[in-house]
Amino acid sequence: MIGQYSASLISYRRIRIVLNNDKYREEQPEITVYADQIPVKFSISNKIFQFRTNIYELDLQEEFQFGRFYQVYIKHYGFAPVNVSMATSFPEFDEKFFYEGNDLGAYYTKTKTTFKVWAPLASRVVIKYSRLHSQKWQFAMLERGEKGVFSVVLDGNFEKVRYRYLVINNGVEAETTDPYAFGSTPNGEDSVVVNFNHFKVDFHDDELPIITSPTEMIIYETSVRDMTSDERVNFKYPGTFYAMIEEGRRAKNGGKAGFDYIKNLGITHLQLMPIYDFKTVDETDKWKQYNWGYDPQQYFVPEGSFARDVFDPYSRIKDLMLLVSKYHQHGIRISMDVVFNHVYEHPTSSFEKIVPNYYFRKDEQGKIVQGSGCGNDLATERPMVRKLIVDAALFFIKTYHIDAYRFDLVGLIDQKTIKLINEKARLIRPDFMLYGEGWNMSTAYPSDKLTNMNNAFNIDYISFFNDSFREIVKGGSFEDRINERGYMLGNPAYREGFKFSFKGSVTNQTFTPKFPGAWQSINYVECHDNGTLIDKLIASEPENDTSVHLKKLQAINAVVMLSYGVPFFHRGQEFGLSKYGDMNSYRSSDKVNQFAYTLAHKRQNLVDYFKDLTRLRKDCRFLYETRPELIEQNLVFHDLDNGGLQIDILNTSQSSPYRSFSIYINISTSPLFIKLKEPQKVILNQVGYIEAKMDEYVQNIMIPKLATIVIGLRNEDEGSFVLN
Repeated sequence: MIGQYSASLISYRRIRIVLNNDKYREEQPEITVYADQIPVKFSISNKIFQFRTNIYELDLQEEFQFGRFYQVYIKHYGFAPVNVSMATSFPEFDEKFFYEGNDLGAYYTKTKTTFKVWAPLASRVVIKYSRLHSQKWQFAMLERGEKGVFSVVLDGNFEKVRYRYLVINNGVEAETTDPYAFGSTPNGEDSVVVNFNHFKVDFHDDELPIITSPTEMIIYETSVRDMTSDERVNFKYPGTFYAMIEEGRRAKNGGKAGFDYIKNLGITHLQLMPIYDFKTVDETDKWKQYNWGYDPQQYFVPEGSFARDVFDPYSRIKDLMLLVSKYHQHGIRISMDVVFNHVYEHPTSSFEKIVPNYYFRKDEQGKIVQGSGCGNDLATERPMVRKLIVDAALFFIKTYHIDAYRFDLVGLIDQKTIKLINEKARLIRPDFMLYGEGWNMSTAYPSDKLTNMNNAFNIDYISFFNDSFREIVKGGSFEDRINERGYMLGNPAYREGFKFSFKGSVTNQTFTPKFPGAWQSINYVECHDNGTLIDKLIASEPENDTSVHLKKLQAINAVVMLSYGVPFFHRGQEFGLSKYGDMNSYRSSDKVNQFAYTLAHKRQNLVDYFKDLTRLRKDCRFLYETRPELIEQNLVFHDLDNGGLQIDILNTSQSSPYRSFSIYINISTSPLFIKLKEPQKVILNQVGYIEAKMDEYVQNIMIPKLATIVIGLRNEDEGSFVLN
C-alpha cells in the first residue's frame, strides 16, 4: 500500500494526517492546507512513524472555520478532504451550534417559501426542487447563517413543490430529504412544501370531556391498518386513516365495524400504533407487505400507506386531521404512538447524511449503541436531537391536535427531553398525557438520567407500562415463560402480589412501591407486543376449552378496569381475538394482525360486557384515586377459599353512586359461597353492569367459578329489601 492517506480534524485547531506507505518514511513531506482553495497557515506539531504508517499533526494558526471546504495536499500524493465528523464530539460543539429558532423546514406563503436546514459541518448545501409530477429539476444555493443553519428564500408559489437537499460534508455530496419536512411523496422519496392554510378542519376540542388525571383514561390500542383491513367489511378505503371514520360499516354477519364499533366501546383514548412515516411498507403497493411501523423514516410526516391517495401529498395530512376531528366529536381523544428512540436505518437516514456523527448515541469505543435492538439509538441528550424530538412532538399537537403520546422504549430517552415535551405540550393542551415503555435498557447514557421506571420517584410527568401488573395477573408473556400461570389464571401463589398490583403498585405490600402515585401505572395484560391474552390462555391451559378461556378473559378484563391506575386494552382483547400464537407479529401478515369483526359480532356478549366495564369505571370515580396513603386507607383485602379474594373499597359515596363497593374474585373452578352481613345488590356479574337494570338485594351470594363480580349499595339504598 503506497500513498493512501486521510486527513481529519481532531480539535478546533489541529488536523491529523495518516499516510499509509509500505516502503517510505516521509520525514519532510511537502504539505499544503487549503480552505476554499486558499492556503492557510499551520505548523507541524507532531510526527509519529509506525510500521507502514506516517502520522502528522498540523496546528492551524487560526481556528478551523466550519462552512469552508478544507483540503490537504501532499506533494507526490495528491489531495484529500479534511474529515470534520469528529468535531461533533469536541468540547462546546453543542454550545457553538445549538439553534433555538422554530423555523427549520419549509415555511410557505403564496409569494415565497423559506427553506432552512441545520448542517453545521457542511461546506455547501444546495436545494434541488421540482413541481409535482414534473421531471425537470431546478437548483438553488443555500446561504450559511448563524449556528450552522443554511437557508434560502425562493420567490413564487411553491405549494406542493417537491425538493431534496444536496449536502457536502467532508468533500462528499449526499442527496437527502429534509428531516423537518412536513409533506412527502410516496416512500419518502422527496420532501414536499405544504400550505397548511389549505386545510380547514374543526377539531372539536371543545366537545372532549374534561380530564384532570391520567387515571381517568381508558386506553384502547390499535393499528389503523389492523382495524380497517378485514375484507369481510365493506370499507370503501381499507387500511387508511379515512376508513377509521367511515360510518355505517358492517361485517358480513351484520356486526358494526370500524368507527361505529369503536365509538360505542366507552373508551376515552384511542391509541394508534405508528402513524407517521415509516420505511418498510411500499406506499405505492401497501398490500404486498405488512409492518407495524416501528421503523420511522420522517418524524413530521403522516404515513403514506394510510392515505386514500398516496400520490397526493395532501391526502395523508387531510385524512389524519379528519380522523382526529371525528373522534373528538364523539368525546374520544387520540393518543399517538411515537418512536423517537431510533430510526429505520442510520446510514441512510437524513440525520446522518446532513450532520454525520451527531444524532446517534455511541459507546466508549465509538460504536453506535443498540439498546433499542435496532442498531441505532438516538442521542436524545444532545441539544439538537432533543430539539428535533420536541419540535416533532409539538408539531403534531399543534397541527393535528393529538391528545396524548405513547413513547416506544421511552427508557432510552433522557429525562430532560421528556420533561420538556410535557411542559410545552401542557401549555398547548393542559390535559395532555404522556406514557411509555419505561424498561431499563442498556444504552451508553447514565441510567439515572433516563426515563425508565427505576427513576419513577424522580419523574412526575409520565406514566409507565406496568410489566409487573401484567406478569402477576396473567403470568409470563414471553416464549420461555408462556406456560407460567399468574394469579388470574388460577395460581394462588400470586395472590399477595396481586394485591400490590391492584393498588397501583404504590404501597409497601409484598413489594416495595414502583411508583409515587397510581397515575403512573399503566395497567395492562395485553398489547401489540407478544401474543394476545387468549393466546396466552390457550398456550398455558391446553386442557381447557374456549368457553373456559373466555370466562377467564372476561374476569381479567374486569380486574384491569377496576384496578387503581390507568386501564389499557389491546384491540380485540374485549372478546378474545387471537394472533394464532404468533409472539411477534410486527411483519407477519394482515390475516394474523387484523381485527376480526365477524368474531366480535359472534361474541357480542363479551363486547357488551367490556362496554359495561367502561361505564362502571366512569361511574366509580373513587377508582381514579392516585395517592398511596388514601388507597391504603380505603382498601381492605379478605382472603377467600381456593385462592379467592374479596376487596372492600371504603369511602366511595363522595365520588360514585355507591356507598359500599366490594369486588369478589374467584380464580378456581369451584363456586364460592358468601354470606353477607347485610343485603346488597349485585352491581357487576358475568352478564355485565346489571345494578341499574335490577332492583334485587342478596345476602347469600355465589361467586361463580373463574369470575369477577362486584356487589354494593347505592347511596339512596335504605333498609327495605327484597331478598333472593
